[in-house]
Amino acid sequence: MKGLLHDRNFLLIQAATLISATGSFMLLLAVSAELLRRSGSGLGAASVFAFQWILPVLAVSAVRRLADLPGLRRVLILAELAGGALSLAIGLLLTADLLPVVLGCFLLRGFGEAVTRTGRVVLLRRLFDGPRLAAAASSFNIAFYTGATLGGVTGGLVVGRLSLTEICALNAASFLVAALCWRALPDARGAADATKGGSGALRDAFRLMARHPALLRQAGYVVLSTGVFQGFHNAARTLLPMRGLGLDDRAVMHLQVASGLAIILGAVLVPLLGRLARRPWLTPLACGLACLLLTAASRAPALGLLIAAYLAFLVAFELAFTAAQAGLIRAATTEQMATMQAAAHAGGTALIILVTLATGGLADLMPMAAVGPVIGITGLLLITGLELVARRAQAMVSTTPPSTRRAAPVVADDSGEAR
Repeated sequence: MKGLLHDRNFLLIQAATLISATGSFMLLLAVSAELLRRSGSGLGAASVFAFQWILPVLAVSAVRRLADLPGLRRVLILAELAGGALSLAIGLLLTADLLPVVLGCFLLRGFGEAVTRTGRVVLLRRLFDGPRLAAAASSFNIAFYTGATLGGVTGGLVVGRLSLTEICALNAASFLVAALCWRALPDARGAADATKGGSGALRDAFRLMARHPALLRQAGYVVLSTGVFQGFHNAARTLLPMRGLGLDDRAVMHLQVASGLAIILGAVLVPLLGRLARRPWLTPLACGLACLLLTAASRAPALGLLIAAYLAFLVAFELAFTAAQAGLIRAATTEQMATMQAAAHAGGTALIILVTLATGGLADLMPMAAVGPVIGITGLLLITGLELVARRAQAMVSTTPPSTRRAAPVVADDSGEAR
């Protein structure tokens, strides 16, 4: 990790991610709180997040193709600039009460976000190798969640002081700066993946996972941790303080600040754990713990207890996600990375939509103290199911004759030795 702090390429990737995430989280939280204040509906507040993630699921093959282009740097620059323009449009349209058009902008903005999220992982895989790849993969998400924290801090400072249009303008400026960071990176180009045919990205990913159970397990936990925990977090960070405790939208920003600090702590823990972070039991253990802690957070009777339980939940969530994402980056070859990342992002995004809407919808039907246990039990069932599927796939591969089995990708551990 120490060597990466002097690596210009790594620092530029982190800077671009940090800056755009700061503006993005500030915008999403500000718009979500505004819709909750206008309509009083938890489902309406959650719709902002849900609409942003519809196209990444429906257009996963298009995301894969864009993220796998030889000139990936140019794609990232254009995606950031388009995101800035759409963010500015959202502020103007919402001021004019054109909510359907606003949701349409979130649809397009979500597609661009999917391209940048997938593209920066692919670019990281192209630029780093060996022990540097393991270190970069383990610390990759720190900048993103630091941006989430700064987005909450900035939101807490500007909500009530600036108009929503001005907040959207700040967000657009952050995308412009992020685009300049991508422009300063080398135009790393990758080789074509021979496993890709005329089929879609999801079908190609399923073929890869059928041959390599390690990819199946790591991608499964990326999907599960992203979908269940991020989905609950999207709705709960607004609903728990405002609906559960009767506080105003500033409490949403304050909870987001504390949440971001917890997520950063969870992300930092993975590179600090070193080899322990690659133990197969760590990710399911962290996921199970997160399920229990989100249940506890939803039943907190006061703000102090809510923050404490929510922080613990998010540390476990980010520990699980970062370990799973780092494992997927190490397990996939450079040529497979765009396919696997696009598929994992699409699967996680689909689950995010379902859990976000379910959390918001259930909050309109029952107290938040009852919503948490429903989501927590669902998460535990999904963890159990994933472990059973992964073990069965491993057993099937182990019994397959070597002559009919393709070689698994060769990756390096932290010592630089191939495994």
